[in-house]
Amino acid sequence: MMRLKYGLLCAFAPLLLAAAPAQTTDIILTGGSILTMAGDQPEFVEAILLRNGKIAALGSLATVKKAAAKKVEMVDLKGRTVLPGFIDAHGHMGYVGQNAAMAQLQPPPVGTVTSIAELQDALRQYPRPAGMPLIIGNGYDDSQLAERRHPTRTDLDAVSSNVPILILHVSGHFAAMNSAMLKLVGYTPETPDPQGGVIRREADGKTPDGVLEETALYPVMKVLTPPSLDASIAPLVAGAKIYAANGITTGQDGRIMPENWAAMEEADKRGLFPIDVVALTSFERDWPAAVRARIGKPYPAGGHVRIGGIKLTIDGSPQGRTAWLKDPVPIPPHGQKEGYAGYPAIDLKLFNAKLADAAQNGWQVFVHVNGDAAAQALIDGVRDNGLAGKRTIAIHNQVVQLDQLKDMKALDIQPSFFANHTYYWGDWHRDVALGAKRADFISPQATGWALGLRPTAHNDSPVVPPDMMRLVWSSVNRLTQSGDILGPMERISPYRALQQVTINAAWQIGEDGDKGSLATGKRADLVVLDGNPLTVDAAKIYSIKVVATIKDGKTIYGSIGPSREP
Repeated sequence: MMRLKYGLLCAFAPLLLAAAPAQTTDIILTGGSILTMAGDQPEFVEAILLRNGKIAALGSLATVKKAAAKKVEMVDLKGRTVLPGFIDAHGHMGYVGQNAAMAQLQPPPVGTVTSIAELQDALRQYPRPAGMPLIIGNGYDDSQLAERRHPTRTDLDAVSSNVPILILHVSGHFAAMNSAMLKLVGYTPETPDPQGGVIRREADGKTPDGVLEETALYPVMKVLTPPSLDASIAPLVAGAKIYAANGITTGQDGRIMPENWAAMEEADKRGLFPIDVVALTSFERDWPAAVRARIGKPYPAGGHVRIGGIKLTIDGSPQGRTAWLKDPVPIPPHGQKEGYAGYPAIDLKLFNAKLADAAQNGWQVFVHVNGDAAAQALIDGVRDNGLAGKRTIAIHNQVVQLDQLKDMKALDIQPSFFANHTYYWGDWHRDVALGAKRADFISPQATGWALGLRPTAHNDSPVVPPDMMRLVWSSVNRLTQSGDILGPMERISPYRALQQVTINAAWQIGEDGDKGSLATGKRADLVVLDGNPLTVDAAKIYSIKVVATIKDGKTIYGSIGPSREP
């Protein structure tokens, strides 16, 4: 997922609040279903004791009471379910906060925009903040628009021919602009397509039609420079708070740019993050020595941000038909001929040089890879550059083949599947982007488990909302919006799906010693749900709500209810 930074987000200023201090009083939670996620089979305990931000004891209520101090708060869960706090295996926390301030152009079930006319109306009605020099929209989806195409500059000129307009595709791999915005970024008929990207053209084959693919979006970043450090910090903090409301206690900012790192670091120094954040450096770019020295290091004392590893992007979006495939897409996108199979988004010589750099420094590597041709480039790169056995993470890994998964197991390339694609774009993949056979094997979680891999699942938010229960539901059911089951053999059990967003997610980033399961000595990072995902009707898992989120023993979202004397 690729996004743009925009700093004029004054609406987020009230959210720049310090995180809650760590817990200091003994607290016992009991009276509900406490699922530890500690083993390969479900394990429940009667009570859990939280002390000084960690889990001090768990087991029977009698045992936990014996371990507690004389003064202890007893919290009755009233039948609710407690799990380890969810861990975002891949997402873009800052962009979640950023995009919340834009004109919302998503189709159902997230939004209401289903045609270009409705998109135009949403842009006209957007209350552009004073001083914002352009109109920005987020989340349009050509696969869900009645016209089944991207809006062009002509469509957006009908909204305004003077004010620059930029709208971001739901995937983050495309954008559409009006004529004023094209002029602002300097795109003319003479501008060549960049490597790894496309400037779509009108019928004359020269004039930009307003739609940009992949790396063609990069010049926009220079135009959208944040006006201040605080303006850059605000969406990061807003995103962290949205994550917390979804039960996430460890988030990810999965492709941070050099120009944005100062805001992340400063926000952490100010104590503004209520959750932990694993940042990944966009390693197509060059980074200063001081930042390189932090890659792979632990959280700083008192801090909530660490640089988990480097991020590279091999290809694009399967729903956008820019994923790099071995075989052609069934229906080529605009401007492409029969036989089109996507394309790489990075020069492979540069890609392999970056892998070699990471191997030399002992850094963990996270790679955006969607198509099977891209998956092969990753497999070859890990094998050829000394990264075998180093727990490389294949982000998304959607259109992958069985033999490639076997190679990944041998090389310790662990998949993080974008499992919600089956729901949001499953019908589109089946009919347009991939074809039925490839669509049935998209995000093959059951096969990954069977091969002995330790997969995770993610939302890639803000591509889809950071709704962890919808994600678990998708992994279990694999239903499309039309009600089709996409690849029924790749469905997994609710417990497996929960492992993917708790203990497996902690293990993939090397934090399972502290997080991901409930055990004595681990961080008191918990989520409280109003239903038990293991006992409710599997078709209704998505309806389970987050009641409270607890980070280091303190409630950072919702409420766990009043305490009582033991």
